[in-house]
Amino acid sequence: MREKAIIRSLWLSFQYIKEMKVNKTRFCPSPTGLLHLGNLRTSLFSSLLAKKDNGSFLLRIEDTDLERSKKEFSVAICNDLKWMALDWDEGPEVGGKEDSYYQSERIDLYEEFYNTLLEKDLIYPCFTSEEELKIIRRNQIASGQPPRYTGVWSNATEEEVRDELDKGNKPVYRFRIPKDRTIEFKDLVKGEQSFSTVDLDDFIVRKKDNTPTFMFANAIDDSLMGVDLVLRGDDHLSNTPRQIALLEALGLSLPTYAHVSLFTGSDGAPLSKRNGSISINDLREQGYLPIAVANYLSRVGHTISDNDLKTYGELADSFKIDNISTSPSKFDKDQLLYWQKKAVEDLNIDECKGWLKDSLEDLPSSIDKEDFIALIKDNINFPHEAQDYLNNLFLTPLGERSEIIDVIKSAGKDFYLQAQEVITSEIIDWNETAKNIGSTTGKKGKELFMPLRCAITGQTKGPELDRVVNLIGTQQVIKKLKEASEL
Repeated sequence: MREKAIIRSLWLSFQYIKEMKVNKTRFCPSPTGLLHLGNLRTSLFSSLLAKKDNGSFLLRIEDTDLERSKKEFSVAICNDLKWMALDWDEGPEVGGKEDSYYQSERIDLYEEFYNTLLEKDLIYPCFTSEEELKIIRRNQIASGQPPRYTGVWSNATEEEVRDELDKGNKPVYRFRIPKDRTIEFKDLVKGEQSFSTVDLDDFIVRKKDNTPTFMFANAIDDSLMGVDLVLRGDDHLSNTPRQIALLEALGLSLPTYAHVSLFTGSDGAPLSKRNGSISINDLREQGYLPIAVANYLSRVGHTISDNDLKTYGELADSFKIDNISTSPSKFDKDQLLYWQKKAVEDLNIDECKGWLKDSLEDLPSSIDKEDFIALIKDNINFPHEAQDYLNNLFLTPLGERSEIIDVIKSAGKDFYLQAQEVITSEIIDWNETAKNIGSTTGKKGKELFMPLRCAITGQTKGPELDRVVNLIGTQQVIKKLKEASEL
């Protein structure tokens, strides 16, 4: 009895060590579309857990859906991950111990495992049509039963199988779920899990076109590639006992699982374009900074105690599986914008210059680029806003700025003519100059400063006017006041 207790204690200690020390995580997207925030969060979590324990992060492209998988999506996924600085240690482009990290190029390897399962009579051909399956499910639901495959072909004779093949019908192959068994595993997020095989139907492992299903190739590759932590959405939770049964039948090692609750739209429904889903390509084109996206996503469904902007290394150090929530998380655009603001604030001028490169191409050569960036940096979150400042200050006529025309006209033509008369020499102290304009025109407070701001900057808000005037110079100020007087 005492020996059993010691063995169990050692086993629990080993499990604890195994769970706490992550050797390899993975991200395995299907290239059927662009990467979105939900699957990027999964990738980020997996990457941070590997980085935290000095483990490795593997990328695998699951492209066995030959009709929907596209090479351009595979390329886009890799580019998005690189833009996010989620560099993988093993996978496409960087290589590793596997011949390929594209499942479409591993079909021969899967054949070996099909043959093993066939020899053990653990998979069987099934000719049940989609229409027949729909009828079976409809009848089950009508009688209050859960919809599942009934195993009608599990005991078919060789003659019955041959008859279908002679008719030209192609089968799928299903895995025989072991009967009267309980499959248990510890989920690092959701805790102890237990599934009765009575509730699990024989699932498809090979499609009619002889390509493997997700359930088959995904499980086998995780084991063969040495992945010891599979982190994925909890919509896969019911797949896990099936994959465990498959791996055990093949004598392959099992990873540890962590199923995270879904990342939903702002309305609580699955993420879509309607409720907030954004592709990573969209984020990049809008000018979001990767570190802002990482800081936001690392706090979606996961708690970090402070609101400091963190580097990837700091995010990894702060990341704890115990802090992953078991409740769904909603997309919050305001929170994403909050982290974007903090990330922009953290940029130095040289970093800003690179970020804003395309938006400052039309900046007049007489204006120092670094001085312009220093002026607007605290007032922008995205490159297009820098472009707006540039346009308003130097390129767009005041008459085309509908939001400021009423303010300018309300001050009257004489206001701007008198303001020009006050400026008889180079502006040394704008605040003193503005005070003199107020004395001459009889305007003060908002009636003084708002028309001046609208005329000089082309907008109603922004950096302090004295900083703007110091940058653009006296002649540009006079030019803008003259333009305002002519509206």
